[in-house]
Amino acid sequence: MDIIQHNMTVQEVFNTPAIKEIEQQILLLFDKSKNNWRSGDADTDTDTIAIRSLLEVRKNLLNSLFVLDEENKQLLTDFNEALKKQLLDTRDRTIKMMEAVKSAGFSGEIFAQGKCYLGYDYPLIHPVQSNRAKKMWCILNGTYDCYMPLYEDGVESSIKYNIESEAPSENYVLYLDDEPEENGTNNWNEHLDREFSADMHLVYAFHNLYEHVGFSIFDLLWVRNFNVEINLEYDYSTYPDGHEYDDPDWDSCDFLD
Repeated sequence: MDIIQHNMTVQEVFNTPAIKEIEQQILLLFDKSKNNWRSGDADTDTDTIAIRSLLEVRKNLLNSLFVLDEENKQLLTDFNEALKKQLLDTRDRTIKMMEAVKSAGFSGEIFAQGKCYLGYDYPLIHPVQSNRAKKMWCILNGTYDCYMPLYEDGVESSIKYNIESEAPSENYVLYLDDEPEENGTNNWNEHLDREFSADMHLVYAFHNLYEHVGFSIFDLLWVRNFNVEINLEYDYSTYPDGHEYDDPDWDSCDFLD
């Protein structure tokens, strides 16, 4: 990540000509896309692809202006702790839903799934409270459309398991590792100052948002609230017991007769 040699205020970052221009282009494309939805214009897919590309450019530009100083380290720590707490709460609630289903005597193909999203409302503590920023947040968080497919299941792969298996462990939900490291240093801090962030215990969900999804770090630092979806999926058939499914022979080409 390219780092500038002096710190800028957050307001200065978002008012740089490059950031203003690219956000304006994203919002103009979105307005065009809304009109296409209403008219059924076929250019909607093209608009979506363009917005996705511009979001990636925006993210890279903003991240290049980020400096991990003491103030930003504290903000990132606070975000990480809020995210960690919500992930564990989502896991607990998902487990409780599955336990309720078990207690009711259900069995079969049953899945419980918990998804955690960054709060739909724009963070009130973010230093930039412009209309442009609030509209960009709606673009980012999927309020209008899914411009970031990797965010469809939330801040990380959703917490999902079936009735016959164990729920993922707390450590796995946080760090994708069932066992904590011996010295407790699980830390997803790639592309940050590794030495300065060595004690931060950043969770995988932060890494996923920062590295693989279209949010910049300046979008994340002030998020403290989340939206959660917990779903139950129950699949069953009406075939009698002992029924054998007839699977076609896919190796034979017998459908041209």
